[in-house]
Amino acid sequence: MAEKFDAIVVLGAGITPKGNLTRVAKSRIDRAIELYRSGSAPRIIVTGRKESAVMRRYAVKKGVNPDSVLLEARALDTIGNAFFTRKMFLLPNGWRSVVIVTSIFHLQRAMLVFRKVLGRGYKTAFVASRRVLSDRAFREKMRAERGLTLLTRFLSALVADGDMKAIGNFVKKNPLYRLY
Repeated sequence: MAEKFDAIVVLGAGITPKGNLTRVAKSRIDRAIELYRSGSAPRIIVTGRKESAVMRRYAVKKGVNPDSVLLEARALDTIGNAFFTRKMFLLPNGWRSVVIVTSIFHLQRAMLVFRKVLGRGYKTAFVASRRVLSDRAFREKMRAERGLTLLTRFLSALVADGDMKAIGNFVKKNPLYRLY
């Protein structure tokens, strides 16, 4: 990737019962590390409540400077990934360009969500990690994502692009976030 960005945002994909990265999560952070090493951005933002710390440790173990791996540990879903990344890192630092790394089956919904949350004025690129799922598991993920993408498209029509107040209210009212 020849373009330069302020940050690489890698979306979480869970951890195993033993606390290790899932194959999907490992594939995503591996792709983010490749982009970081190629000079695409000077920092990686790892996002996701349970997996972000594990992804950060993994990246550091792979040789990424610890100061270059920023931790977002509040997100429980894609909307949270985008919202908390913007609130905690992009807005305070004036960063206006990000490359988002996720899986190919999640790419369309991630694009929809990040463009809705960031709004105008941000340069974004989306990069798929290496596919690690079996054909059957991949088809199941694609089927589930089609439904989630339709729901996300419907709900996002109710909110203006970049409206942090409305998106923040949505996150605050989400039952997943009420537990914490």
